Amino acid sequence: MARNLQHSMLPRPDGEELARQRYVLALKTHLGRRLRPGNRIIWEQAAQPAFERERGRPAADRGEIAEAMYAEPGYQTWSALNRCAQEMMWEAVGEAVFRDSPRMREEYVRLSDARAAGGSLELADDFPVPNVIRRINIHLQPGGYARDEDPADIVAGAFYEAGGALYSMGQSVGTRESKAELVQRFLAERYPGFRPARVLDMACSAGGSSVPYALAWPDAEVHAIDVGPGMLRYAHARAEALGARVHFHQRDVTDTGFADGSFDLVVSHNAMHEMSQVTQAAMMHESFRLLAPGGVCVHQDVPLRYAELDEFTRFERGWDLRNNNEPFWEAYATNDPQRMLAEAGFPEAEISVGYFEQLDGSMRWFLAAARKPA
Repeated sequence: MARNLQHSMLPRPDGEELARQRYVLALKTHLGRRLRPGNRIIWEQAAQPAFERERGRPAADRGEIAEAMYAEPGYQTWSALNRCAQEMMWEAVGEAVFRDSPRMREEYVRLSDARAAGGSLELADDFPVPNVIRRINIHLQPGGYARDEDPADIVAGAFYEAGGALYSMGQSVGTRESKAELVQRFLAERYPGFRPARVLDMACSAGGSSVPYALAWPDAEVHAIDVGPGMLRYAHARAEALGARVHFHQRDVTDTGFADGSFDLVVSHNAMHEMSQVTQAAMMHESFRLLAPGGVCVHQDVPLRYAELDEFTRFERGWDLRNNNEPFWEAYATNDPQRMLAEAGFPEAEISVGYFEQLDGSMRWFLAAARKPA
């Protein structure tokens, strides 16, 4: 099963909207592949010499590198264009989302009422959405992850899936294998014969990584949690449209409310970089508590490890922190999942932290995995 599946909950862009999306994709690809490598040239040939002339010493850290780079017109131009392209992406996606919203809302109601796949949706009254999720439009997504205008609002999920697909294409992420399928392949290689009966997907967003577990293991009981009601409504309808039996709940990864030992597999996908290190560590503790003996957790995310990078690259890769509403970007890039998993209770010998390459070689993802003793 490839990424970017087609289903009835996706917004349907018309010809003009699709043309705009393709233009934004071309712009983002050009900025990322052709122009971004030139930022190091700006540093080495302009910003660094200017800084050293003024201060009489090299830049001490990425903060001082940022000070020097943001004074350079060439970097200012690239940064402004990159930010503009991200905003244009959401505008291009939003045209289709809002125009097609009446149909998608009707489809949400129809699929939720029919529940043909046997899934479910549990939303909590007065759920305390974390302030950082409620107040910040992460990735600049309009309305943010917690948007909730009415009982049938699915806009947050529609934005997340449609925008995420366009963004991934701009980053040249392949479509032959989803993130969840990559985790399944990792499990098959690392733990041959492992077949979970109960699965939990933490911080599931629009459910794109929840569905593959239900389709791969149709006899398994698959649950998924998130804090955003609009995300969960969309995720539930999306799963039903794809014939996947998934049970969605509005719950927090730090305190899920499930009983001890409830699951054989606990996963998350691209979630750690949206959390403080305190929340990341709490998610690891909750993973250990929720796993049955012999159970496995796998937390997958982007391949960003500051410990492996020079100081300029740390600055350059930190662009999203300053410009793309990613408040925990560096909290993730500097975390220590090995230590977090060990402190959560997993034995050192059962912890696996490192990279795992996507099937088509277009991307290698970062995985933090561990097995609870049997």
